Amino acid sequence: MTALTLRERAASKTSSSSDRRLPPAAARLQSGAMQPPYPPHAPPPSPYAQQGYAQQGYAHAGPHAYGAPGQLYRQNVFVPQGATAGPLVGPTLRKMKLATGIAQLMALFVGIVLLVTGVIARGNDSEILLALAAGFAGLWYLVLCAYSIVNLIWLYKFWSWIPPEERHTNLWKKYISPGTAIGFMFIPYFNIYWMFVVYLGIADIMERLRVQYPSRKGSAKTLAIVTTVIPFVFFPAGPFLQFVFAKHVEEMAREMHARMTGTIESIPA
Repeated sequence: MTALTLRERAASKTSSSSDRRLPPAAARLQSGAMQPPYPPHAPPPSPYAQQGYAQQGYAHAGPHAYGAPGQLYRQNVFVPQGATAGPLVGPTLRKMKLATGIAQLMALFVGIVLLVTGVIARGNDSEILLALAAGFAGLWYLVLCAYSIVNLIWLYKFWSWIPPEERHTNLWKKYISPGTAIGFMFIPYFNIYWMFVVYLGIADIMERLRVQYPSRKGSAKTLAIVTTVIPFVFFPAGPFLQFVFAKHVEEMAREMHARMTGTIESIPA
């Protein structure tokens, strides 16, 4: 009985000394008190896992859903609860932007011509021409408002497609919701800076997405800079640059979306 007790004490001393030689974290991991939080080599969670897009391994359900409390993303970006990725943007809004942009330029050009002609002319013709010029000025303003509204709708739709954890830019490190992306456009003076945040931000986001979902389209960074800066110098170029930029990023988004959802075969070569 005494010999058995001595052997048990010796065994317990040996195990305790070996535990003391291990680092604290390793000792807890060996004893089962602490387990690794994620399985090794686990793929990152997909933003489309909650929307029924789980195909061909693109929708790995991570330990947390989007917007789960305490989930931290890069650059201290917290995704709010309920944030999801929306559908792709179709070409209709892009074409409407171009059409309303051309219409407002034509209305402005005709109004200026009528105004100059009315100033040069004399008599009743001058009054008629000036009245027509005022009418075209009002038409230009209405079409310009329509162009701005369509452009804001396009921005909202495209920003809604962006995966929630990518809705931040190099110029704005915090989370940018689709409502914030267009809402800050109405702040006087600040909206000039916000245009760079949004358009250059779209180019930055697409570059980050290219790492996981490659695209055959080139970078949109230069095009975003041109689209934002040139209209301040020569505003008639704005609608055309907006159309080219929207077409470029929409094609990138369509190809990336196909890779996200596992339908890459449906993309035309």
